[in-house]
Amino acid sequence: MDVFEAMHTQRAIRRYTSDPVSNEEIVKIMKATTHAPSGGNSQPWHFIVVRDPEQRRKLGDIYWGATKYARENLGLHKETPTYLRSGYDFAQHIGEFPVHILPFVETGTMDSFGRGSNIYMAIQNLLLAARALGLGTCYTGNIRTVSEYEEAAKKLLDVPDGWHLAALIPLGHLGPGEHFGGARRKPLEEVISYERWGQHTP
Repeated sequence: MDVFEAMHTQRAIRRYTSDPVSNEEIVKIMKATTHAPSGGNSQPWHFIVVRDPEQRRKLGDIYWGATKYARENLGLHKETPTYLRSGYDFAQHIGEFPVHILPFVETGTMDSFGRGSNIYMAIQNLLLAARALGLGTCYTGNIRTVSEYEEAAKKLLDVPDGWHLAALIPLGHLGPGEHFGGARRKPLEEVISYERWGQHTP
């Protein structure tokens, strides 16, 4: 797939079928993921691919707990019609989706922005590689909203000290009502300036 087509049509997918994702597809996606740039080519990342149903169920329970906590205590994920229709349903059922990918980044001595600049370029590669293969993904950081939920996920997965969980990303075939493309975007003149803020023509 042309890289621009993948960029223009990739979107968050929140419903998946139970159809398995092949080993070949996962390896192809993860190879593309690890070809992302990183500061000094340090590649300070590790990815855990989870397909075991019981592990996914437990991760789903952790994720749901984190989502409820964020909604009830942090003022996040209010029950708007859109969230109730997609995000809330997604959070309740994420443990059922066929593949979970959890990206970790070495904490090291970098600040949080520095860590993010490394891991999130790799995550974008992952999302685009999946799209190129016709598979859906959804970046979500709810599981690390509060440290106790991140620590619970790390304990479940035997993650050693010195690693920070960046996300839980489901991967799978598109479920009923899902499609690629069509996500609304702000017009360029609202988000792009040339030479100085507010100058919208090149």
